[in-house]
Amino acid sequence: MSTTPPPPEPYQQPVARNDAYRATPAGVPAPAAPAYVPPASANPKGGNKLGLGAFVVSLVGVVGGSIIALIAGMQSAALAPYADAGQRVDPNALPPEVQQAAALFGILTVVAFAGYAVLGLWGFVQGIVAAIKSRGRGWGIGAVVLSVLGGIVVGIALAAGAAIGVST
Repeated sequence: MSTTPPPPEPYQQPVARNDAYRATPAGVPAPAAPAYVPPASANPKGGNKLGLGAFVVSLVGVVGGSIIALIAGMQSAALAPYADAGQRVDPNALPPEVQQAAALFGILTVVAFAGYAVLGLWGFVQGIVAAIKSRGRGWGIGAVVLSVLGGIVVGIALAAGAAIGVST
């Protein structure tokens, strides 16, 4: 057994360059250098669909939550005659139709705020991603702002529904 390395490869002459790059005689213009082409980006800038989608989801969450909260507030009007200042109301002493209105008020209020919370959070996160990746940056920022301020809008819609329900 021998551990000697194999003999080295013979030296090869360099490959000749293209004639266009050889020295040119006097008076003949040299060929132009090839134009610079920027490398293709691995993540090309996409359209604005990500940000627009985030804004639409946030808008659906705020509008849908506000509509349901408005209806819930109007259901609370049935409880107004029983809400004396400072007195505690026994739920078992209420008539059955008022108990049903109270249950519906509670369910609709939870659905309104939960629906807004889920869609608002989705729009918030997707809006941040869109703003960072420049894929609909303006729409993404709008979605974040709408998601943050949407809870106030849903709360105002609940109060407005209660005011409408009591006034009728």
